[in-house]
This record gives sequence, C-alpha cells and structure tokens, in this order.
Amino acid sequence: MDLMNNIQTALIVDDNKQEIEGLENMLVAQNIYYTYYSPESLDAQEHVQLKNHQLIFIDFSLDDAAEDVNNIATIRRYLRKICYNNFGSYGLVVWTKHPEKIDALRNKLTNDAIDKAYITPLFIICLDKTNYLQNGYGSLFADLNSKLAQDKAAAFFFNWRASVEQGADKALNDVYSLMPDYTQQNTNFTYLLYQLADNFSGVPVKDGRKYEGMIHDACKAFNELLHSDLSTCQNDIIDIFTEEHIAKPHYENFADELLHIAKINSKILIDSTIQDPQIILPGRVYKIKNDISLLKVQSAPRNSTPIAIELTPPCDFAHKKISSRLIGGFIINCPLAEDKLYTYTHTTFKADSKYLIWPLYFENNIKFICLDFRNVLVINDEELRDTQKFDILFTVKSRLFADILQKFSSHAARLGLAIIQPHLQEPQKNEKD
Repeated sequence: MDLMNNIQTALIVDDNKQEIEGLENMLVAQNIYYTYYSPESLDAQEHVQLKNHQLIFIDFSLDDAAEDVNNIATIRRYLRKICYNNFGSYGLVVWTKHPEKIDALRNKLTNDAIDKAYITPLFIICLDKTNYLQNGYGSLFADLNSKLAQDKAAAFFFNWRASVEQGADKALNDVYSLMPDYTQQNTNFTYLLYQLADNFSGVPVKDGRKYEGMIHDACKAFNELLHSDLSTCQNDIIDIFTEEHIAKPHYENFADELLHIAKINSKILIDSTIQDPQIILPGRVYKIKNDISLLKVQSAPRNSTPIAIELTPPCDFAHKKISSRLIGGFIINCPLAEDKLYTYTHTTFKADSKYLIWPLYFENNIKFICLDFRNVLVINDEELRDTQKFDILFTVKSRLFADILQKFSSHAARLGLAIIQPHLQEPQKNEKD
C-alpha cells in the first residue's frame, strides 16, 4: 500500500542544507508541503510556532564532532521546541547509517513520553542518508514507503488518519449539499443543525425553541453521521494483524498491567476535560463536598471520596428541566493487590444495586468507582451548580452512560415478590456426620 499518498506535510531538521536537496525534491514531486530548519535557526528561538507536520526528518548527527549522547540530547531539545501545545501527532524519521544507535534514542524518547515533557512521536523509523548521498535519492520514496508499511504503528497512523479525513469530507459534503442556496445558507444550515439536535435528543422541540445543550446534541448527531461514512472509508485500511496470535506486552507485575488497562479504560469511558460548572449535562460525575445523607454509600471505605453522577435521561434536557437526578457512590484508589481487588469485586461491593467501574486512570492514580442505585436524590439545578457543594470530576462517555442508565432503570423497575416464610435456623452438625 502506498502510504506516502497519505502524507501531506513534513519537517526537515539538518545541519547541511545541500545534503537534503534530494529529499526536498522528492517531497516537492509528491506534492508534500515541507519546512526546513537548520540547528542554528532552531537555537535562535525559544519555541518554534508551527502547525502540525506529519513527518519530521532529522539528522542523528546534527553535530558530527559530538558524541552520540550529546546528539540525542540535541534531538530531544529540538523536539521540545517544535512539538509542544497543539502541534499534533507525527512520526519521526531519523537519518543514520548506524540503525543500532536508534535504540538509545528510543529509550530517551520513551522517558520523555512517560513524563509527557512534550508531544513525542507516535513512531520512530530510520533511514541511511549516506546511501542516498552516494547512490542518489531515486529509491527514497519506495524505501520510506516500505519502512512505514513495516512499522505497524506508522501504517495504522497514516491509514486511519486518511480515512478520518475522507469520512469527514464525505459527511460534510453530504449534509451541505442539502442546502445549495448560498444566499440562505446561514438560516438553512442553522435550522438543519436544529433538526439534527432535535432528532438526537429524542423529544420533539416545538417552534424551533432552543434548549440548553442543543449545540452538543447537534455535534453528537453529526458525529453519528461521520461514524457511518467513516466505516465505509475504512474498508480498505491496511491490516496490521499479521500474526495468528497477538503477543501480550510484558508486565513487571500485576500493578503495571492494571495501570496499562486503566489508562485505556479512561480514554474509552470518560472525558476529564475541564467543563463549565454552570452547564449541566447527563453523565457528569461530581465530587460531593458536603455531607448529603441520601447520596452517601453506607459501605463506602473510610478513605474514599463521595461522588454522584447526573443520571437524568438526555431527552429531559429538551424540556428545560429545573432539577437533576443524582445517583450516589464513591471513588477510591484501586487496590493494587490482586487478592484485595478480587474481594472488592466479588464480595464487598458485589450486589445488584451496585455498579462498579474499574480500573480507571484519573488524577495520576488508578481508581475504583462504585455507584449505588439505592442512593438517589433529585436536586435543584441551581444547587448542583453551587461549587461550594459540588465539583465536576469528569463526564462519562455515551456508551458508559447508556449502560449505567439501563442498569439503573432495570434495578428501579424490578418487581420482586414478598412471600411469607418461617424463619429457618441453620441445623447443628452431628459429630458422627
């Protein structure tokens, strides 16, 4: 697969402008926009104001007289200057005739990625610049494409990113084509978004009346349109699962594995972006700062933090509700010992009335969450907006919210049957038994 067709931008960092002329010509021939920086130009700036470049080509020996460790430090320093704030995702292509040196660079960049010192590359590959200086750059395009295809992280990155752009373009073109009259576009498009939000909310809104959170529903409806088109665009995505069995990473201990899973779960299940506390949305999880007995879980551990989730059905927001339904619970640092965690999940907090979410990574710790469907409180929205009483922690994403709401509804609607029965005592064991 020709992955180079999915590359639109590149950045080159090299101490010898003449040595990368062949690379520049190749990028121009492939219609890839590029930017060049010398070490001197980077040293002269505290930060480099750049938009995202999908590939960064950098010479391993930016100073031929320096030791490898110093050149690695220089590369990291330049990446800090370039790849910060909203630079975006990218891959690193290192020029070196000694591929074994890349391992030392990978180790240092791994530490930077763990420390989140800056936006680190998604993948690192290397090419031998000496080969092209001696034999010409004619094979560079094919070599680079081959290297990207062999690196699974690189292959998936470029394929998936291109499919997202194609899906977004298709979704936008399909919707905007419904309003071909540019003279009335503002009115027509606003009304179309209103219809999408109205349909997504599930409750008809009369006479175009705006409701709180309408723009969020419009975005979610548009996201669903994108999802459908995106799936179509990914029919030809490259398959990186080339082995019959997928190897499991090596973990030093159970806690390391738990941390890995917790970080994945947090990405899938929650949104910890800081939100305006005055806006109330379904699925927001709050820290309870005052003692509210109806939300207090009696069996909560002593060192846990009381929380509540806003569980009002999304359709109710279209009616400009004035109160919220909260379900109480607690959050606590997750036990790192496997036996204690088993006790938490299979004994202590196992019940039809409880909903467990674990492991999650939040506030630099692995967390364990328990919601208790018996702890229900309907509260005035103004009181919920009071930051003296509640702090927003995060918002659960739609799939998790839907599951919590469904489980709560099932628990609240259970019928049960009370049957009069005598009290039975446990029989005493006979010594002969």
